[in-house]
Amino acid sequence: MKVLDAHPGQQSKDRSVALWVSVLFVGFGVLGSWFLIRPALSPGIYYKVGFNRNTFEYGRQILLLFIPYVLVLRAWRKGSRIPMWAIVGGALLLHLLVLFAPLPQSQDFYQYLFYGKMQAIHHVNPYLVQPRRFWADPWFPWSLWHNQTSVYGPAWMLVTAGVARIAGHSLTVAYVSLKLVILALDVTVMALIATLTRDRTDRRSSAGWGLLAFAWNPLVLITVPLAGAADVAVGAAFLGAVLARRRGHTALATVLLTLASLVKAYAAVALLLHLVLVIRERGWLRAGRQAGLAAAIGAVLYWPYWAGLRTLRGLIQATGLTNLSFTGTLQLLLVHLFHAVGYTTPYAAHNVIRPVVAGVLILIAVWAVLRVRTERDLWYMTVVVLVAYFYLTPWFLYWYMLGPLALVAVIDENRLTLPVIAFSGSVFGFVRLHTMLSEWVASAGFQYLPPVAVYAVMRWREARATSREEAPQPAPAHHGSSGAVLRIPVPSTAAVLRTEPAAK
Repeated sequence: MKVLDAHPGQQSKDRSVALWVSVLFVGFGVLGSWFLIRPALSPGIYYKVGFNRNTFEYGRQILLLFIPYVLVLRAWRKGSRIPMWAIVGGALLLHLLVLFAPLPQSQDFYQYLFYGKMQAIHHVNPYLVQPRRFWADPWFPWSLWHNQTSVYGPAWMLVTAGVARIAGHSLTVAYVSLKLVILALDVTVMALIATLTRDRTDRRSSAGWGLLAFAWNPLVLITVPLAGAADVAVGAAFLGAVLARRRGHTALATVLLTLASLVKAYAAVALLLHLVLVIRERGWLRAGRQAGLAAAIGAVLYWPYWAGLRTLRGLIQATGLTNLSFTGTLQLLLVHLFHAVGYTTPYAAHNVIRPVVAGVLILIAVWAVLRVRTERDLWYMTVVVLVAYFYLTPWFLYWYMLGPLALVAVIDENRLTLPVIAFSGSVFGFVRLHTMLSEWVASAGFQYLPPVAVYAVMRWREARATSREEAPQPAPAHHGSSGAVLRIPVPSTAAVLRTEPAAK
């Protein structure tokens, strides 16, 4: 899509971005301070030894923060600017504000720590042993998934084991240590965004745009420094691979994408597309070496844990989970439909939805593989497949968005840039109604339809711009010797491009 740049003088006159950045800073500052102050007023208000925290808790407040966030990005796209020190400094202050606050939403951070302690102190394999075996451990009440073996890759499990060895039996030391690891990854993502966009002046790919889109995103603020989501490691690895490929370090890109896949399994799509592009750039032999490097890294990291397919049991079991997702809502509707017609076979809806979803995702992945021809295709198709996965997986959580958000912050603007940003806000559109079915349907509509609407608008605008470019230009008028007006037809730019020979 072609977007005209703002008038150069507008950048010095229009300071609306400063206004909305200030509103966003104050808004999240207030919410972040509440996360710090409220536990002091009521020590039991946060998750302590029960299951009383909800993933969408404070979702309404977070959704409100997307109003100034969207206005910040809109003002920037129109040409308004603020100094880079304000963007970087403000982001760092907000991220540090909530770094050590109690977790008001997802409790997965404590799950990381408990898996780490299972390895370091109890000397068991978290891929084979359920956490409930250590019910007497003082850390146990802080975890949530007591019957779930680890679904995280060995790269992340080794990090948590190292943290637990440093902390010993101190949950506080473990908490602070892992939060510092998260902070390091968080700052790394910001630094990579600045590095990858440093020499660009186009607002659609500049450093300011990238940092505002990622570091100031309310979803990032509550999932990275506050919740400590492991997915920030995926985002850091993705951006590191982008930089490595741009500088010609193919092997380093392979290493980083392999590590991302060994943190969260969904990141493997980027590794696959990277290897496909290596085949097309440098041939099968070079690609085979890169695939061998990835396999060797995987074998080394899995070696301490490997016990055959039992090692993947937790991940396989997790594929059967369903939550408030688009596909999960379809599955719930299908359950009610089956019951209405008297078909009450257990897991009937599950057995219909899962194969269809798997088949569609495989087709999308194959399509992406066939489309990858350039560096730009690689990262765009990575975002395409990940977004498709997020829409189709029955189990979706909003922190999965960290990887795609990091990518759209640094790659050239495309059809998914604004829809991905819209999705990062709409995922908080949880609606509470009287029945589960009505709740799930309404919530799915609020969460999944806005990005589709944004995408449709983008395609419509693109089509209009293309039609204008291809429309015949008015012929310049010339007066003949008799005074009659003569018009000389002038072909459109698009027509000229279609007839001119390609550049060698």
